[in-house]
Amino acid sequence: MNKYLKGCFFFIGTIILIFALIIGQFFWSSYNKRKNAEIDSIKYSKECDSNDSITEQPEISFISFKKTELSPLKFQILRDGKFIQDTVITNDFTKAKYDPDYKHVVIPYKIFLKTDTIVVTTKNKLIYYISGYHHYAYLHYGMFGYLGSHDCRFSDNPTINNQVFSSAVLIREYGWINPEISKHIKKISVSDSVEYYSFAKKCKIKIKDTERILKEKRKNQVLRSTSIDGFEVGPANSYYVFGEETESGTLPDDLVPRNLKRYVIKINCETGEYKRYANYPFEN
Repeated sequence: MNKYLKGCFFFIGTIILIFALIIGQFFWSSYNKRKNAEIDSIKYSKECDSNDSITEQPEISFISFKKTELSPLKFQILRDGKFIQDTVITNDFTKAKYDPDYKHVVIPYKIFLKTDTIVVTTKNKLIYYISGYHHYAYLHYGMFGYLGSHDCRFSDNPTINNQVFSSAVLIREYGWINPEISKHIKKISVSDSVEYYSFAKKCKIKIKDTERILKEKRKNQVLRSTSIDGFEVGPANSYYVFGEETESGTLPDDLVPRNLKRYVIKINCETGEYKRYANYPFEN
């Protein structure tokens, strides 16, 4: 073979090898950074969460409540099975213009233990158990992945009435009237798609059946939206749970819904029995 051709092949092969080494090194480095990030996330989160107290005074929001149902609010700390530090607050509730339903307050304790449960009782006697506040390590990333540094941050995704939420939101429909009964009812959110669809497969009434039932039973009203909340799994019966909103029009100036009404719909997973509640959970 021509020596010049051999030299050309050798040169091209060398370039390819160099590129392969660079790419291999990049992927190896990325893999190591991901593994280090997984290890460090666990390690540093334990360090960040080593303090046994919460001092951030977390904010909690209320959804689907009327203002008259909230003030006054009763707060209690449940510690070692006993209620301590009963606090009653009144508030006109900050309302964002873009969302007329948005109301919020801060928990009225400057410090409490991470093992404590904050119990909130609304004026209309709905009860919420809030727990699981903690701190975690927020890892720092750059253009090429994990940088090996972190800072400690407060995690505002507590457990509320046995459900983990991405933020501290107290939803009217999720309030407990009788905690001794409600604590034995499991909620499966549609957001947890794996568990939701796994449970749906066990039901005699399938998801497609609920679509037909909803269509047949729908009231003669202007429908704003229908949402799938998930499942309510009780000791005796289990239900598909849906949310429905209707409205008769909008205000022309700020597009705030007029005569907005909310309903909760439950469909029995085994019998297909349909129930529609205008004042859930009080009608439940």
